[in-house]
Amino acid sequence: MVARGRRETLLRAVRRPGPERDALLLQAKGAAAAATAWWLASWLLPHTVTAFAAFTALMALQSTVFRSLLDSAQYLGAMALGTGVAAAFGSTAGVHAWSVAVLAFVALTGARLNLLGRQSTQVPVVALFAFAGGGGEIGYIGHLVAAASIGVCCGLAAHVAVAPSPHTDTAQEMTGDLAARAQDLLRTLACAAAGEGAEEASPKEGDRRCEELAREAVRVRAIVDKEQENTRLNPRRPWSSAEGSLQRCQDTISMIERVGTHLRSVSRALSHARRATATEEVLASYAELLRCAAAALGCLRLPRGPEDSGRLDDCLEEAARHYDDVAASVRQGRLDTPGEWPVFGTALTEAERVLDEIRHIREQADHACRSAS
Repeated sequence: MVARGRRETLLRAVRRPGPERDALLLQAKGAAAAATAWWLASWLLPHTVTAFAAFTALMALQSTVFRSLLDSAQYLGAMALGTGVAAAFGSTAGVHAWSVAVLAFVALTGARLNLLGRQSTQVPVVALFAFAGGGGEIGYIGHLVAAASIGVCCGLAAHVAVAPSPHTDTAQEMTGDLAARAQDLLRTLACAAAGEGAEEASPKEGDRRCEELAREAVRVRAIVDKEQENTRLNPRRPWSSAEGSLQRCQDTISMIERVGTHLRSVSRALSHARRATATEEVLASYAELLRCAAAALGCLRLPRGPEDSGRLDDCLEEAARHYDDVAASVRQGRLDTPGEWPVFGTALTEAERVLDEIRHIREQADHACRSAS
């Protein structure tokens, strides 16, 4: 099973651009940068620091150019701080068990300040390496810094030479799949309200689907975040169109996350509503309301925006009519069982919030079209 998954990943990397190909290219660039850094360091510096150049080259190669530049700058700062501490102890206390302990304590304190981001943890590593390995001698520290500089330069050069491009198509496709999940969840809850498909449309199944939607939204957002970061300081600019597309993906994901929160409340309300009395007619109308909301969400064609605005308007108007029907049925119905009014009030409120989210994202799409024209 694992071998099959790896084979499919490799095939996707070969067939088309995307995250899989970027990961494969990053491995190749890392191997080339590490070998080049080691060769240059072995030619220019003592053999005791050549491995450090190769290690730093690998550290400099992150998933995006922006991340590589940021981590490299932070790492060089951590190296300056760590080697400074090692040089200070080496020229005063000398290398002893107690001085190593004191140096480690000072370096760890500096790392806890978190002044250098996630590279702060490298301060004690560099300090101990320079102190215990080179006795804190200035000559050794100079070679160590030179090796790190060579590694950083090789890593950044490899990354910039073949910079990864933002995959807006992939981000849009994944965001569209997320929107389709939300649309399908609306249909599932509509079936649960109408009492159709007992197993597939049960309230318990709705809760599970809501949790899946929330997890998938987190995963897709992480991918879109990475693609947005990839547009920053990327030498293969301009990426103005990519930035706009990725921002629309972010807006869509945020909207779907809010819709998922509302639908979780709907699912819980329906689990109580099915046990209430005199509710069949109300639930049938509510099911149609959810189906219209699902149709309207499908008309949006997220994240690109609606192609048929007239059809979208019809869906929203029909949903509004069903909302009024449900509200009227609730007002006229004899909901005498304790807790029935809060249940239907919650269901109606959350459905209206879902429709408001659809209207809002539609307004954003219309505004973007007007701005582009």
